[in-house]
Amino acid sequence: MKYILSILTLFVVIHVPAQDSTKVKAETPKIVSKLMYGKTITVEDLEFKFVSVESDSRCPKGVQCVWAGEAIVLIDVFKDGKKVERKRISFSPTAQLQNSLGNLYASEALNISGFNIAPYPEYKNKIKAEDYYILLDVRN
Repeated sequence: MKYILSILTLFVVIHVPAQDSTKVKAETPKIVSKLMYGKTITVEDLEFKFVSVESDSRCPKGVQCVWAGEAIVLIDVFKDGKKVERKRISFSPTAQLQNSLGNLYASEALNISGFNIAPYPEYKNKIKAEDYYILLDVRN
């Protein structure tokens, strides 16, 4: 009986078609870059400078809030060393859930958008401007 089960198992293993790995679609890898307050980051021929935190009304840890709040930042975009525009990006929990964070740059070959802002506010602790940083989502 064991002999028959062994042969049957071997038969099933050999004759079950393997999944074709050439048809598996892989997602483009996400590269997250850290942009510190007041600093500039270069991606290809573009530069992004974190200019200021316009407002940060996110609900601090340890506090119950009616509204989750948002953080709004200003980023200057440069191309080939020349300022192209100033972008205002809003970071809020609802934008993150809807995957609709601020787009900094988009072309056929490159897409850069704001992914998150840190640090997160805590009750009774004021965040210094120089402590802020933005995580950028860079996709080719």
